[in-house]
Amino acid sequence: MYISLPTNWGDIVSPGGGISVSEEYSVDRVRDALGQGEKIFLIGADALSDSAGWLFARDHLALFGTGSLAGPNHPVGPRFPNLRGMYIVPEIEGEVARSGLVLRVPDIRLSTGAELDAFSCDAIVSHGIQLAVAAAHGGASVIFLLNCREPGGKFNNDYSFLNRLIQEVEGGEE
Repeated sequence: MYISLPTNWGDIVSPGGGISVSEEYSVDRVRDALGQGEKIFLIGADALSDSAGWLFARDHLALFGTGSLAGPNHPVGPRFPNLRGMYIVPEIEGEVARSGLVLRVPDIRLSTGAELDAFSCDAIVSHGIQLAVAAAHGGASVIFLLNCREPGGKFNNDYSFLNRLIQEVEGGEE
């Protein structure tokens, strides 16, 4: 499993035992991991939502800016990949995790939260979707985990859920 987390999440996951943790939150690093045979990606991002806590992406809207598929095709996948079903929502024993639709905006710091209602989405992100699309382009499955805060609220600093998620996914990989 390949893990890419925002740098502000700190050193909460250690590499080893089949886990590669990226120190670089970039599409190029995701493509390098695909070239090394990675098939499951865990990508984390900070998000704005009507309710704080952890949320798994079921699908996304990317209406603003360009994405990782713009320009010449990268050889990790076909020119026009089918991105349906690219996200997986794992079940974590003893946890009730939300999942939902995620909207990509240029900068969540400039969002008022009105976008949540305007686009009928569950969370807003600025980063991570381009990494998820690059991984799916290469045929990988993606777990896109969001650390959600409410407008004007603070982000969750308890990463115990993330560590349980990694243990569950790693335990299920063969």
